[in-house]
Amino acid sequence: MIRDLQALRTLVAIAAGGSFAAAAASLRMSRAMASKHVLDLEAELGVKLISRTTRRLSLTEAG
Repeated sequence: MIRDLQALRTLVAIAAGGSFAAAAASLRMSRAMASKHVLDLEAELGVKLISRTTRRLSLTEAG
């Protein structure tokens, strides 16, 4: 439950900051950990929450 909450906080921070790096910095975690939180949440929900490219990211409709 607490892990899910951290994953949701991470998703919100990514959406607000526009990047994994900004979210990780604001949450005081590594970019890899921020990515892991989102990947775990996506796996648990069975949907893709963030559309990622090398230049930008955006929330999907489910995100």
